[in-house]
Amino acid sequence: MALIHFIVLMYIHIFVEFSNGIQILGLFPKQEQPFSHDLESHNAVQWSTQSMAMFRAAISLSDKYGIRVGGRPINYSIVETMTTVNGFSALHLICQHINSDEEEGIVGIVGPLTSNDVRFLGPLVAQIGLPLVSYGATNADLSDSRLYPTFYRTISSDSILCQAIVELFQQFSWATCVMICEKNDYGYGGLKLMSEHYNTIISIKEQITFDPWSNTFHVDLKSTLQSSRSRIVLVWANQTTSTTIIQHALNAGLIGGSFVWVTTDQ
Repeated sequence: MALIHFIVLMYIHIFVEFSNGIQILGLFPKQEQPFSHDLESHNAVQWSTQSMAMFRAAISLSDKYGIRVGGRPINYSIVETMTTVNGFSALHLICQHINSDEEEGIVGIVGPLTSNDVRFLGPLVAQIGLPLVSYGATNADLSDSRLYPTFYRTISSDSILCQAIVELFQQFSWATCVMICEKNDYGYGGLKLMSEHYNTIISIKEQITFDPWSNTFHVDLKSTLQSSRSRIVLVWANQTTSTTIIQHALNAGLIGGSFVWVTTDQ
C-alpha cells in the first residue's frame, strides 16, 4: 500500500509541475537481450519492435496534423524493459521515469509486452488512473476489469485462441486430449482456460508440465502418453518451447503413428 501511495504522490507532483504538454510512456523490450521463455509468442520480440515503430509513427503523425489533448501537444518517452526478469523491474523503471524532474505529465502507458509484467503494473497504475495498453499480453485473466480497470490490449486474448482450439476439436469429433503446457504464465493460463471453461467439451486426460529453463518434463513423457486413453496431444507453449517439446517427442518415437499433435503457436 505504501508503494501505491508513493507512485500517486510522484504522479501528482509531475502532472502539476508540467502543464505545457502531455506524454505517453512506451514500454518496449531492450534490444539484443537473451530470449525469454516467458514470452507468449516466439515472435513477440519482433512484434514489439514493430509496435515500437508504430508507436513512434503515431506520435509523429499527431504532431504533423496538430492533434492535441486539452490543447496540449502529445510527446512520448520509451523505457526499455527486460523480459528475462520479473515485473518488479518494469515497475522500478516506471517509478524512476515518473520521478524525473525533466518529464512532462504522463497520461498513459503503451505496453508492456508480457502478461507477467501486466500483473505487476496493472493494479498499480490503475490506482492513479493511468490507462495501460498492451500490444503483447494475451492472458485471459487480464480481462477482469475489477482487477485491471484501466488495462486494454491491441492483441486478442488467449480466450479467443481457446475457442478456436475447441472448434478444431469439434470439427474432428475429438473429445479428449493430453495437454502439455510450458511452465510459465502463458502455459498455465491456457491450462486454466481449457480445464475451467471447456472441460465439458474436451476432457483433459493427462496434464504434463514442461520446464523450458531446465528442458525437462515433470513426468516421463513417453510412458505418460503411451498409457493415456487419449491420442490427441495439445501443446500450449510458444514456438521455441513447442519446437523443443516436439523434438523430445520425436526422439521418443511419439510423432506419427497413433498420436495427433496440436500446437498453439505456429
